[in-house]
Amino acid sequence: MDTSVTGTAKASVVVVGGANLDIQGMSFARFVGADSNPGIIERSAGGVGRNIAENLARLGMEVSLISVFGDSEEGLSLLEGCRRSGIEVSQSLIVSDRAPTYLAIVDRTGALVGAVADMGAMDRLTPEQLEKRVSILDSAAFLVVDTNVPRDSLRWLVDRYGRREWRQRHGDCGCRVAGAWTADRAPLLVLDPVSCAKAGRAAGMLGAFTLAKPNRAECGILAGNEGEYPARLCAVLRQKGELPGELYISMGEQGIYCCPETGDPALVKLPPPSLCPAPVNRSGAGDAALAALVWATARGGSPEEKARYALTASALTAASKDPVNKDLSESGLLAEKARMFDFSGA
Repeated sequence: MDTSVTGTAKASVVVVGGANLDIQGMSFARFVGADSNPGIIERSAGGVGRNIAENLARLGMEVSLISVFGDSEEGLSLLEGCRRSGIEVSQSLIVSDRAPTYLAIVDRTGALVGAVADMGAMDRLTPEQLEKRVSILDSAAFLVVDTNVPRDSLRWLVDRYGRREWRQRHGDCGCRVAGAWTADRAPLLVLDPVSCAKAGRAAGMLGAFTLAKPNRAECGILAGNEGEYPARLCAVLRQKGELPGELYISMGEQGIYCCPETGDPALVKLPPPSLCPAPVNRSGAGDAALAALVWATARGGSPEEKARYALTASALTAASKDPVNKDLSESGLLAEKARMFDFSGA
């Protein structure tokens, strides 16, 4: 049984991606493999798409999430939690399946040791299901997509909403999807590749996106297994015609490498550790960074300025025990970005 929650809400941002139950174990001491590690286990709402949506809502943006929820008690609780967080979920699917679940282990510094993602229910989000939701997709200012979405559905989205010049190069202007976008105002298409295991779903489509935020390893996969050196990755993608409008490569503690389609690339570094909040749990930090990039794009500004907001949101989230910092707000992000960057001259 596949059903949709009825509703006709419009949104300035529509997120198409994963929502799941997070189960996270954190060891009290250095994690020892193949052994039992004393620690703490917590459960929370998660999923890349859902986390991005909640961050956007906390930053004051009107946001709708199109995802898949199981009809179990856990799945319906996750759905209701989205509503309480200010996320519109009327266009999500409720299916007879177990709730998507993400099981992770992090060490005492908050760094990921390993994880298993049970996201099979997302396969129900087919192109046919997206076609039924074309009205809300068309109404968005931004469409944020993660690669928990099946490849055929990613293809449907880029064929309809991808940058016109990319679709023209690939001969997809209306050929594969009826009603492919031809109007002047198209939703800005944004990609989060999620993980190395799933980034390949977007291979050959990266140039269709207005903005994308992979890490170095994910970008290497999207560039055709070209390693992880950012300047090389950008050059390869440009040569292949697969460079998005703005590419932000997460470099971990080194910062973010910005590579716009037009203009010079630049590495935006994190300020000194003395100016950054102490990390507690880095899970969800990348989701906050992507949300901040969307928020900053809506405000306007250079790629370097957007990257500073992304790094600030990431640092604030890493300083929280939860995958989404419940204290995140537009005013807080502005103030913390000024403290971390503007006052330091970074």
